[in-house]
Formats: sequence, C-alpha cells, structure tokens
Amino acid sequence: MTKTWASLLQPAPLPDYFYQALPSDQHIRILTLQPSTVKNAPLTGTLETISLKDPSFNYSAISYVWGSPADRAQFTCDGGRLTITQSLADGLSRMRKPNEPVRLWADQVCINQHDLAERSKQVKLMNQIYRNAAQVLVWLGRDDDGVASRAFSKIRYLNTVFSNKSQYERFLKAYSEDLDKQPRASWAPLTKLTQLPWFHRIWIVQEIGTPSTALLRWGESEIDWEMLSFVVGILNEKFHRLRMRNHIGTPNIRYLYKRFIEPEEDFDESHNRGSFIYELHRARHMLAEDPRDHVYAFLGHFSLQIATPALKSLVADYSRSVEDIFCDVAARSLIGASNLLLLSTVRNPESKDGTVARPLPSWVPDWRLGPHHIAGSPQTHHLAAGDTKPDLWIDEEQYVLHIKGLQVDTITTCSFEMYGSAFNFPRSDVEVQVTAVEKLWTSICKFVLPISLDRQYHQSSDSAFFAMAQTLSNACHGMDRLRKYISIHPDEWISHAVAYLVRASGQESTSIGLDILALNEQTPGDAFKWGHEATLVSRHKRFAITSNGYFVSGPKALQEGDVVVVLYGGKTPFILRPRTEDVGSGWYILGECYVHGLMSGEVFTKWDLIEEEFSIY
Repeated sequence: MTKTWASLLQPAPLPDYFYQALPSDQHIRILTLQPSTVKNAPLTGTLETISLKDPSFNYSAISYVWGSPADRAQFTCDGGRLTITQSLADGLSRMRKPNEPVRLWADQVCINQHDLAERSKQVKLMNQIYRNAAQVLVWLGRDDDGVASRAFSKIRYLNTVFSNKSQYERFLKAYSEDLDKQPRASWAPLTKLTQLPWFHRIWIVQEIGTPSTALLRWGESEIDWEMLSFVVGILNEKFHRLRMRNHIGTPNIRYLYKRFIEPEEDFDESHNRGSFIYELHRARHMLAEDPRDHVYAFLGHFSLQIATPALKSLVADYSRSVEDIFCDVAARSLIGASNLLLLSTVRNPESKDGTVARPLPSWVPDWRLGPHHIAGSPQTHHLAAGDTKPDLWIDEEQYVLHIKGLQVDTITTCSFEMYGSAFNFPRSDVEVQVTAVEKLWTSICKFVLPISLDRQYHQSSDSAFFAMAQTLSNACHGMDRLRKYISIHPDEWISHAVAYLVRASGQESTSIGLDILALNEQTPGDAFKWGHEATLVSRHKRFAITSNGYFVSGPKALQEGDVVVVLYGGKTPFILRPRTEDVGSGWYILGECYVHGLMSGEVFTKWDLIEEEFSIY
C-alpha cells in the first residue's frame, strides 16, 4: 500500500509537445521564455506563430552550438515536454531574465526537427530570421575554466590600444620587432577564445553575418561583436607572427564579419563575396552536423542573385543524399557559367594505388573536405584561357562532364608535398637548415648552387628564381590587398622573395649568389610577406616541372605523367589524369594548377594546339 500512495503523489509525466503546422512558408514560431530568479530553475516557455512580413514583432535570435545529441535536457513548452540539447539549455538559462519574459528564436525549439519538409522550408528563411532580429544573442558556452573575463578584458585592452595612434605604434614595435622578448601567458585566454566550437559551426556564418547587432556571452561574461571583430581584424592583418606564436585563430573570426551583408555598390562574381561557389569554398573550414548544410547554410546568401539560373532555383531538401546534393550543385553552377571557378575548388585525394579515391565524380567538389588555397579565386587576375567562355555539357545520367579545351603539357618531375612548415625560418641564428627553395632548386629543377638571378626561365625575360618564387606564391596575388595588383611592379615581388631567401638561409650561406645578396641590400624586401604567402599558397601542394620546362604548382595528388590542360573559360590551367579502367575511357580531374608563363592566355599564341573535348568522370 505504501508504494501505491507514493506513486499517487508523483506528478504525472508531461506529454510530448505537439507542433501545430505553420500556416504558410512565411511564418515562423517565436519562443517566449518565462522568467526566473533561480539560476538553475527548470526552463519553461510558450510558442506562438508570427509572420515574417510583420515588422512590428520584436525578438532576439540565438546563435549557439548544438552540442552532443547524447547530452540532453528537458524544456517545458505550453505544458508539453520538449527534449533539447544541454548546450541550448545552458544558453537559454543564460538568456533568461529574472523578472520579465524574453522573446527568442532558437532553431531547436522553433522548428519541428522531426518534420523534414518543415526543416527544408525554414532553411530558406534563416537569413531573414536573423536579419529581422532586434539582436543576435550568441552563446559561446559555459566558462568552466574561468578564462572568459580575462579573454574579454584582453579584447577591450587591445581595442583601446588599436584606437590610439601612439599606443598602437608602441605595441606594433613590441610585438613585431621585439616579439621574442614578450611573455606568452597573457595571450592564453585569447587562444582559448578563438578555439571555441562556436567559431567553427557553419550556420553561424549566416547567423552572425547580417546587419543585426550581436552580443557574445561566454559563461557570465559578455562582449560586443563589433569590438571583437575590429580587434581580430587588426591582429589578423598586422600581427601574423604574434598569432602564430600564440596559436590565436583570428582568421576564422575575421572571416565571419558581415559575410551575408550585400555590398551597396553593384557587384559581380569578381567581388570578394559575389560568388556563391566561392562562398561554399571559403566555408570549408567550418563544421556541420549534417553535411548537406555545407550547401544549405548559404541559400540565403546575396551572391545567388547573380548565380546561374539553375543555381538560383536550388532549394533545401533534407530527403536527398549528400552526394546527390553536391552533384546537383556542381551541375547547376557549370551550366551557363561564365567561368570555371567550380573546377578550381575541386580537391581530389589520392588512394595508395594512385587512383582518385572519392565517392563523387572527380569534377564535383566535396565540400566536406578541408580548405585549400585556390589560384583561380575571383580576385586573381589570371586568364589562362584568355577571354574564352566555358564550352561544356553534362551527361546527367552518368554524371560525366564533357568540356572543351587544349592539351598543353605533361608533368615529368614532382617534388615532395609541401607542408605548413616548409617555408618557416630557422628557430635561432645558429640553426642551419636547407630551405625548401634550395631543395626545389637542386633536386627538382636540377640547377646547381648558388641560387642566382642569371639563370633564365623558359626562353623568357624572367629569371628562374623569380619564376619559382612566383609559382610558389601564386604570383603574390594575396600579398598586398590594399593596392591594385596591376599597379605593383614585379621588382617589388622579387625583393620580398629575395629577402625571404636571405633570412631563411642566412647572410653567410654559400647557397645564395652574390647578385641576390646585392639586390637584398639595394632593395630591401619583407621576408615575412613572401614566406607567409608561400606558406598559404603551397601548403599541401607539389612543385613540378613539365616536359617543356614549365614550373608548376599543383595538387598534392600530382604525379609524373599527369597532363596540363587549359579548359575554355578557366582562369588557371588544370591537371587531368587518364582513366586506367579502359584505354581511351576519359579523364579524372585532380584540380587546378599555376604554370608560370601560361597564366595570361599564352597557349593561344605560343602554339597551334588542337581543340579537344575531354570527358571527365
């Protein structure tokens, strides 16, 4: 009888919350979170339906990391039970006010996650939801290590320094020229901040990239998004060595700033944010719980306004497979395109037997693969195929790309894969190291030391050293973004490469010719500029030479026998590999490449090449 009475005293379990269907594709649900003066009190609230066409409705939108699906919490909504992740529960507890309700939009609660059709429709509205919000409230997570206040204090201090000319100049000297003398401990909280999972979640590109103001909360601490963006922008642009020394990931944060805000001026695909495909590529370092979101998270981006007609009509559909979506996006972006940026974003790994190993056709980018530098980005001035336009068609049953172009050359010698440390400087003045430039000069180019400027490159006026330096740095296209590229004389580029070689090898090195040492004295360059650019451009790539003696920077899967082609409409040449399944059965594409001396349409004037149609599987 005791057990019976005890069971009668227990509250009845709450029924599961039942979502009512939304009345139209322009309606969303808003959560009203009830107040509590008790920090860990159960979360309760109500849902109401509103139209996005009603500008008078005031709410804040939450941006957060979902967290582990296994770590769950309960939320009571309109008397029903909703199961949410603990991460969102922590965020809602932090956003809750003690004495008044708060109106919020949080995807986990406001979208019926079990209804694929509703999820697909609501994805189209995400940009509008965050754009219309009175404020974006970012939940960075709990501050279990107690470093949030120190990290944000550091940001506020740097904001003051960077806003004052004299303070900034003193800081610049201390953390550039005298960096090795500076203690590291004070930077540890900033390192921790930039490593937080929120900064790597793909949906936040849209959530934080709108004009809405944003406030970031980490534990009990908070900071303004504009201030954080300003500080990391300066660190990112001016303090590369400081960032590297302390593992401060500012590029990931700076990348997020205003990513979804349409430019006021007219724009085309050459604009920094004007290409939908380039936006997908730029976000490859971001993480997605659902791989389909590598595409769907950008369906609200303004670049779709000028995309191909087929790409404009793309809609989210979570019933489709990842591979189907990636193939569809690739086909839509190529049909009717004015360029081959899509093919520049291809990154194909290599299996142990030398074949292309991936679940997709080789010409379809796999957005799940990590980031890599592309030479044919919208901002570069390369025109390997001149003013030609893509000439292609797609067999959509077999997903074979048939595209016209010219077969130019064959790879005969390949270097080692270059890693992120390939162009590092020695750790001390007494450390002796053979630089990557020296290794390539002797083992790949088969030139004798010392490295000098008197060896000519491929019947041109360029020296072989200049050609190598440009090949390894994508012709220095990203080195100075504050000036127009065509306004900078090539002598400036070579001065930076020379400065790097002297700094990396040492003034007393017998590997450097007297003419290079003299040039370094006459026209001092910035060694860090060239070293940094070569590191970004050449990471996980190979340097190679063709049968005609051209210098190539190509994908890490590159090997002897691969073919250099120029495809109509391409900014860069591309690397193809014959399929070995059957003789004459088509090609695989490994990716784009930089070929010094063939980046400005020279293939149409140097040789009388025969047009071919390449079938790429």
